Amino acid sequence: MATTIRSYANPYEKIDQTPEINVVPNKWGLINELGIFNTEGVTQHTISVESYNGTLGLITDQVRGARNLVNKDDLRNIRAFSIPHFPVDDGVSPEDVQGKRAYGSDGIETVDAVIARKLARIRQNHAITLEFSRAWALTRGEVYAPNGTVQANYFTEFGVTQKVIDYTLGTAGTNVIAKSEEGLSYVQDNVMTGEVVNNVVVLCSPEFFAKLIDHASVKTAFQFYTSTQEPLRQRLGTGLYRRFVFGSIEYIEYRASYNGQRLIPAGEAYMIPVGTTDTFMTYHSPSMKFGAVNTVGEEMYAYTYYDPRDEKILIQTEQNTLNLIRRPQSVVKLITSN
Repeated sequence: MATTIRSYANPYEKIDQTPEINVVPNKWGLINELGIFNTEGVTQHTISVESYNGTLGLITDQVRGARNLVNKDDLRNIRAFSIPHFPVDDGVSPEDVQGKRAYGSDGIETVDAVIARKLARIRQNHAITLEFSRAWALTRGEVYAPNGTVQANYFTEFGVTQKVIDYTLGTAGTNVIAKSEEGLSYVQDNVMTGEVVNNVVVLCSPEFFAKLIDHASVKTAFQFYTSTQEPLRQRLGTGLYRRFVFGSIEYIEYRASYNGQRLIPAGEAYMIPVGTTDTFMTYHSPSMKFGAVNTVGEEMYAYTYYDPRDEKILIQTEQNTLNLIRRPQSVVKLITSN
């Protein structure tokens, strides 16, 4: 409902104050919604991952009385990963409140409202950072730490090479189903959890998705799919994503970007197993405060401190998060060279 205030141009006039316009970037969160990453709190700022190569073999028959076959132990490796630290501070001064009109009303601004608004904005930034760092791990196989405080490449650490499939979507005769099956088979063979992968998704850049649905072998299927099965293209909670199931694989267009940096690089797509136990993990370590020492880490911490001189309110927040791909070979990169 509009409120009545004095005009800024003419103090003798009164005008209607309509609800404020907040220019806020899109809050993308598709990776979080898909539930690809499992979350775990840890008590230290470094985690160790122990991996072992299990060996299975058929037992051959022997002549009775002959020496028996000898079992072999599994080979084990331990790798350590540091957890990046993402702090954001803010503050409230008397000038932020004194003589200020509250947002969207004719009332006076309050300290609590200013604090709540600043915390909400910081919380959104932490959520965006989490989504971006997960996408960074999936598309680059690296720890997201842009200032270089932590550096790790999961393909190098685990000694594997990423599978890349060229869909050649510029060629009319390309068998897209065969390409999909190649990727699906590779994911199933290399997830290495002992689980049967029942579902995979492909996160597509807009360029890759556009070429996919325009391909001669896909165009008719996509037109029929969207017009009858999903007229609204299956809206998710954070936005409208074009989704298309073709060859038992769900392709999702993900247009997200922050400050001009794309989450899915242009012209690329990534095939990812869904529903595995611990292939993708997010670890949260404790806050850099005495009260949190050796406690189980939480997704985010926020603190407010009042200046004893009554001149400032300090807001401190932090997020200590590592998004780890424990089996990086299970993520297949898709490209189209034409």
